[in-house]
Amino acid sequence: MIAVSSRRRLVAVGFVLALAVGACGSSSSSSNPLGGLPGGAGNAAGTGASLISGLSSNLDQLTSYKFSWTLASTSTSAQGSPADTGSFGTSGTVINKPTQSAQVNSLGIQYIQIGTQEWTSFDGNSWTASDATGSNITDLLPTKDYATWFDANSTGFKVVGEESKNGVQCIHYKGDSSLGALYQGLSGVSANFQADLWVAKDGNYPVSGVYGFSASAGGQGGSFGYSFDITNINDPSNKVTAPTNVIAVPT
Repeated sequence: MIAVSSRRRLVAVGFVLALAVGACGSSSSSSNPLGGLPGGAGNAAGTGASLISGLSSNLDQLTSYKFSWTLASTSTSAQGSPADTGSFGTSGTVINKPTQSAQVNSLGIQYIQIGTQEWTSFDGNSWTASDATGSNITDLLPTKDYATWFDANSTGFKVVGEESKNGVQCIHYKGDSSLGALYQGLSGVSANFQADLWVAKDGNYPVSGVYGFSASAGGQGGSFGYSFDITNINDPSNKVTAPTNVIAVPT
């Protein structure tokens, strides 16, 4: 999944550059028609210590949790109508103890992994079994893409305060202006960059984050971003069970 995220980041940069080229032929630029990204706005510099990389590994120390993450992009035409919209979302439940297990829904395809056994379903009803030793299900967990967006840019995140997020008392980090520099300063482009991260005070694991931008030029606009949330931490109701309707794969 890191490779997918990296390609999408390149697409995002290319989109901003395309807006800049388009703006060269226009004498005016419009304000961002998309209203920015969720979870906050702007690229205000942090005021405290820098983020430490590798914090997503602390999620493995939890007994269990639920998660969701999304990659999304939207663009609008010069007339203000949607021109292109794309979203890639994944959600699921992770059990670390007593048996490593996970249930994940990605683009409508469902996966269940319990120990070394894995099942896959395209309709949520009929399942096929496979050996989990060669599984890619771990690539769909939030611990995978977190490194691309936050570890790789950890020195650009600074502490700005403490607050509750998803029911967890957290340290709030915000990306400083150095992270937004890639999306700022292009001729004719009005860009709004956002990078926020919330890390649990107890356990030092990431709880929520967003990394992305919105931009406009020459009457055209768009946004691109990654966001994730960790919820139901150590909740006894978190369960992953083996499916019952398993169909044998013909050999």
